[in-house]
Amino acid sequence: MIDMVPTDMTCIYSTLSFISDQASRYEYTPIITFDQPLWWKSLKIVSNEPQDSKLKSIILRLGSLHVEMSFFGCIGHIMAGSGIEEVLELVYAKNAVPHILSGKAVARAIRGHFLVDAALNAMLVSDTFSLPLSATLDEANTEEEPVVPQPSIDEDLESAKVLYNRLTENPDVSAEVCSSEALDRIVRKLEEKKQSMLNSRTAVLWIKYMEMVDTLKLFTKAERTGNWMLHLKALHEMLPYFAAAKHALYTKSAYIYCQQMQDLPNTHPQVNRSFLNGLHVVRRSDRFWAGLSTDLIIEQVLMRSVKTTGGLTRGRGMSETQRLVWLMSMPACADINNSMQNLTGTNFLTSEQHKDTTKARQDRDQQETNTIIRYLSKRSPFDSESSLRNIATGVVADDRVNCDKSQAEGKKILDSLTGKNAHEYTFRKKDQVVTLACKTAVRLNDGDVQVDHTGYVSET
Repeated sequence: MIDMVPTDMTCIYSTLSFISDQASRYEYTPIITFDQPLWWKSLKIVSNEPQDSKLKSIILRLGSLHVEMSFFGCIGHIMAGSGIEEVLELVYAKNAVPHILSGKAVARAIRGHFLVDAALNAMLVSDTFSLPLSATLDEANTEEEPVVPQPSIDEDLESAKVLYNRLTENPDVSAEVCSSEALDRIVRKLEEKKQSMLNSRTAVLWIKYMEMVDTLKLFTKAERTGNWMLHLKALHEMLPYFAAAKHALYTKSAYIYCQQMQDLPNTHPQVNRSFLNGLHVVRRSDRFWAGLSTDLIIEQVLMRSVKTTGGLTRGRGMSETQRLVWLMSMPACADINNSMQNLTGTNFLTSEQHKDTTKARQDRDQQETNTIIRYLSKRSPFDSESSLRNIATGVVADDRVNCDKSQAEGKKILDSLTGKNAHEYTFRKKDQVVTLACKTAVRLNDGDVQVDHTGYVSET
């Protein structure tokens, strides 16, 4: 342990020098993962080193967990005031929603956004293929209303249903399923439906939201499966939203990080081959969907041991002596733990079944997805109105609001960054997107007064 402030440049330089010396001793290429603030300072240190410095051999990686948290914050910022808060409050407590939209509550954010995305996709498929929504039919049946007769289902949807059943029974047919022409036709029809909604700014905003959730799914898949190229692809798709959502530091950091990682075949070919083989993530088990980012491992292992029972934060104190005693005693504690397990015949193992795949969780997810569908069916974001509005309150945006163009605005910002010195470049506030949650200034005799329209009572 280095007894210094982590953000101090001397502490970072000492860490880089120590790791570089150890890597040189054992003839390995040093690879270090930081969150964004420390990554940026480390980049400055390595960039200013002479060419013959050992620090030049260090590969700096941007922590994927913190990138994901920042992207959650981007989604929350861009969608602020659109009605996403009220939708998430159908599933989570009101006080939890701000933490979900800011990216602090990662597990809840993933589940919440996936549920909303599933509901939106169900509505889109229903509109495209003229099918009734099962959630609204269930509600009609409970109210003893006449049941609407089931229309004929599209042949491609029937084929997709058959393929899904085959895939669940035999995963070996995945290649055949992915190459199905029926799925391609369904995707084309859904894209045509989305294109027909481009005149509605509200629909465009929520379609962009679905695209952001799709990017999040790609990033999660890349980390869990150890797919390096998919990791870079998802991170590249995040860049415009970082820029549009005023995440200036992550915009510059992720931009440079993508450039450096794409140049790995030339600078560090052996490391690039290792990453392509899935070694950019850590696996605590041999399952396919078990890859974990290195900064997540730090949170799950090191920080958990520090903050749980027996850790440094549980009354032991944080002095140098106490830290050394705790750190040096960990191997002995691990041996004692293993011996006790062998003596009692008890082993601590993870379940073969993930908690998200249990029937109870699936039933709960289905119920809450239906709740969201019933709510959105009365406030559809996919209607024909051309205006941009909050689907919960009905408040219409003024001309300044352009969050429905967040991707395009973000790409303009990235284009302006090309060829500039990232350390000296500053983002202009006027280039960033204006959201539905922005406050409107009204000029009175005593000066400007900020009017917050997000507090309006929603329609029932």
